[in-house]
Amino acid sequence: MSSAEVLVLTGAAGAGKSTAFLAVAGTVPGTCFIDGDTLASARRPWDYDEYWEFTMRVCGDVLRNGLVPVICGIGLPSQVLPAAESAGFRVNMLALVCPPEFVRRRVVERGYGEAWRHPERHVAVNRDLQTVMVAPPHEFATYDTARHDARETARAVAAWSRSAVEQSDTDRWA
Repeated sequence: MSSAEVLVLTGAAGAGKSTAFLAVAGTVPGTCFIDGDTLASARRPWDYDEYWEFTMRVCGDVLRNGLVPVICGIGLPSQVLPAAESAGFRVNMLALVCPPEFVRRRVVERGYGEAWRHPERHVAVNRDLQTVMVAPPHEFATYDTARHDARETARAVAAWSRSAVEQSDTDRWA
């Protein structure tokens, strides 16, 4: 198994990314957790290809500082991997997923941002993440947040990122 240099915690709106991010950021030595919404705010008008190219440039800077970047945000492998490959990075993605009714309910309960106006878009993203296959050297796994509470999800995200750090060779980017 290859080591990944860039980690992406993904999922539809309402899947639990932000909750996990807030619980885990700063707790896993050797990582730099970055909220994808923060990066996205610098990329207007919205374009997924440009966003992921920009994000991979930020990841390169993080790697040059000897840390493994963990990007927390919505992204399908078909959006993330071309930019990562162009930058020469291997990616390990963990998708937080849940049943469609959970996505709809969580998005509508938020009542803010773009997501709540179009919950079916996020149901589709959630569905796509549950069925996607990723070719080596990249890695992809799912974690069902409907079966685990927020604390268990945060522990799983921390373990996933810790394992990736143990396998990473950030020195090759120094």
